[in-house]
Amino acid sequence: MLSRLTPRSCFRPKLVRKLSEALLIKDDDEGLQIQQDAIGSVTEEPHITEKGICLDGKNLLHVETRNMCKCEVCFGKHSHQRNKLPHIGNAFPDVKVKEVGKMTEHYVSLKWSDGHEGVIARTIRGEYGPGVIESRVKQWLNLTRRKNEAQRFWSSPNEEVTKAWDYSWVVSSGENTRQFLAHYMRYGIGLINGVPNDMGMEKILSKGLKIGPLRRTSYEDVDYVRFKPNPTNSAYGSDMLPLHTDLASYFEAPHVQFFHCMESTVEGGESFWVDTFAAIKTMSEQRPDLLEVLKTVPMTFRYTPPGRGVFQLSQHPVVKMCGEDIWQTVDILWSMDTAQLTRDEDFETRERWWDAFLYYRELVEDQNSWFVKKLVGGEFVMTDNWRVLHARKEFKVTAPDQERIVSTSYMDWNSMANRMLSAEKGDHVFLEVDQH
Repeated sequence: MLSRLTPRSCFRPKLVRKLSEALLIKDDDEGLQIQQDAIGSVTEEPHITEKGICLDGKNLLHVETRNMCKCEVCFGKHSHQRNKLPHIGNAFPDVKVKEVGKMTEHYVSLKWSDGHEGVIARTIRGEYGPGVIESRVKQWLNLTRRKNEAQRFWSSPNEEVTKAWDYSWVVSSGENTRQFLAHYMRYGIGLINGVPNDMGMEKILSKGLKIGPLRRTSYEDVDYVRFKPNPTNSAYGSDMLPLHTDLASYFEAPHVQFFHCMESTVEGGESFWVDTFAAIKTMSEQRPDLLEVLKTVPMTFRYTPPGRGVFQLSQHPVVKMCGEDIWQTVDILWSMDTAQLTRDEDFETRERWWDAFLYYRELVEDQNSWFVKKLVGGEFVMTDNWRVLHARKEFKVTAPDQERIVSTSYMDWNSMANRMLSAEKGDHVFLEVDQH
């Protein structure tokens, strides 16, 4: 094995053309493909361009390459974070690539105008490390990043959307758990049956699915939703709850909602869900002008129940984007502060906003697009609270022993991504630059 890379230990002016193995490296999730012939030669030699370098058919800016350096001076072995950055100009704005050096399967050596010599990664393995990290990142990175290309929008509840997973199977191995979580991330909803009622929400998540921590809200870690007369929250009543986002009055609504049905013997009370991303995609094709209004004009959401010491108020556009990807929808009719909208926006803007919002609501209220199910004891649902709206039909209590009891909790998306991608604790996955 070669000695570990130092800033100057591996730089060679002449490009090494042969690789140790004949491989086709293909990282579909990143759209990166490196072609090699039967004896391992790279078909396109990396070269310096006016604005940076061309590596494996991809153009990189000078500033990008310097900020991608993975040598032991720039990139911490134990933290996998950039380190030793200068106090001034720490993004290296004026640095340029001067020479391209040794190239191996996962790395290429570069020399920059500031005198630094290091390496940048060519592959997912070079970027994240070998073993389980490499395989999971290749398979699920874009799904955990909420990239629309990895998700599956649904405008009607097909068999995959409504699939019920057996709890015992899901928790029997880490791989099975990740398969279920991938399904949830792909469709924005995941249904599990056979969940023991005596486990409780916290054990289901921490001991069973091995995800956490819970996100605490004004309802504590776990809330038990059952019928109450004169409720301080509409969820505790028996009337129909329209399709909605939970906790839209927070500056950042929880990403993940858990819903464990412990008992449901009342008449009615079916739950239903709809994929807003499918509706927004349709809207982008049919009325992009109206969609632009929902992306730019914010609505205020408010929850101020008397006597509880709670005052929650925030504002969000109904549709949020991340680049070209649909990122989040925020929609809860009974918490919309319409009066505040009239104070914030002029008449013409409000008129356009209502035209856009009502068009969008017509799409999500199309009952053909709903997944409808009356949950029974032992069923457990995870929803993407930034994507899938949920609702409940009216129910009636006609006998003293009838109950509808569900427990609910929330979690940040990072906890899902961590379960999907991370290696086990204590498994030190170091980069392989010392073999470059």
